[in-house]
Amino acid sequence: MASNNDSKDNDEPIAIDPLNSAITALRHGHYRESLGGVNPTGASAEMINEKGEKVLVGKCLRQVWYSKKKIPRTNTSTDNNQFVFMMGHMGEAGLHEAWTNAGILLESNAKLVHNLAKNPDKDEEIRLSGEVDAILRWSEMRTGDDGVQRVHIDPTKAIGIEVKTKYGFFGKGQIMGNRDSTYAMGYPQIEHLMQTALYLAARKRFEDYHNVEIPYFVICYILRDNGIHKSFRVELSDGYDGRIIVKDMNGKELKPKMEKALEWNVTPQQMDLTLDMMRDRYYQQLKNLKSDTPPPREYDLRYSDEKAERLFNAGDLSKTKKANHEKNPLDDIGDWNCSYCDWKDVCYPQGIFTKDVEDGILTIDEALVKYGIGQD
Repeated sequence: MASNNDSKDNDEPIAIDPLNSAITALRHGHYRESLGGVNPTGASAEMINEKGEKVLVGKCLRQVWYSKKKIPRTNTSTDNNQFVFMMGHMGEAGLHEAWTNAGILLESNAKLVHNLAKNPDKDEEIRLSGEVDAILRWSEMRTGDDGVQRVHIDPTKAIGIEVKTKYGFFGKGQIMGNRDSTYAMGYPQIEHLMQTALYLAARKRFEDYHNVEIPYFVICYILRDNGIHKSFRVELSDGYDGRIIVKDMNGKELKPKMEKALEWNVTPQQMDLTLDMMRDRYYQQLKNLKSDTPPPREYDLRYSDEKAERLFNAGDLSKTKKANHEKNPLDDIGDWNCSYCDWKDVCYPQGIFTKDVEDGILTIDEALVKYGIGQD
């Protein structure tokens, strides 16, 4: 027979794991009111890459449609990812504190609404709403007559900041560059580059408010796992418009490695990505949102054999993923845009066999059998 003390212990409520409490709070987040319109994080473009090919980059317009139409998410981020996101936010907050202590922080998390139309007086409005991570006073190190280095702050200039965190081997290769990368000294992620360029186009409001010139924005990368960090300077060729230009912090434009010519059998060229390319996609996005039917898919959950072979030969699919594609036909070896999409199961309800079901090649039951669910 259990003693009274045993009974009391068994009846005592068990406190919830405090980390689970944190996860719940992180998922819920703060109340946010949408500013409406389109968003910099939803940017996309059909750009010309360093091989001279036209390629789609950025957000899938079908995903944007699901989001703006408030279709319930089916593939939300994992609990582990909540802490990954938290560490990213903490990194940004830490930089804000450091810049405040340095006396150079003008704005943090500055919200904006901007009409991105080429000719705002006559073109259809592109209402862009976003949030700039920081605006900093222009500062530089100067050596005085006494030989001592001091920080000089120019009250007439400032720079905009976009903070990004990454991690792991591929994160390091992206921002620092390696022997396989297109750029010897690394390069920003295209999605981050487009987002930053849009803030550049809208920076006039910050210049007017603070009575400063903002000649460029800087993307500040930090690797969460080892603290490696790198900054890239981003400009527009026509001031507030034009082609996106990426430079190092000394003002030298980054160019693809010439040895890539042998690998690609073409002469590497400067990437051609402009605000007009993004405008075209935003107009298509606005047109799509007038319909109750989602637009076509733009990325592949799983590559066809032909596409996998083509991407591998072009150096755009790793040997490991190529081998997995051949050995594991049920694996989602395709575009990361699909793999990490919050609406993957809405867009691909029968997984990689969804297109076959839609084309009448398979029934839903037959598709499920291929996954080992049901019977022949």
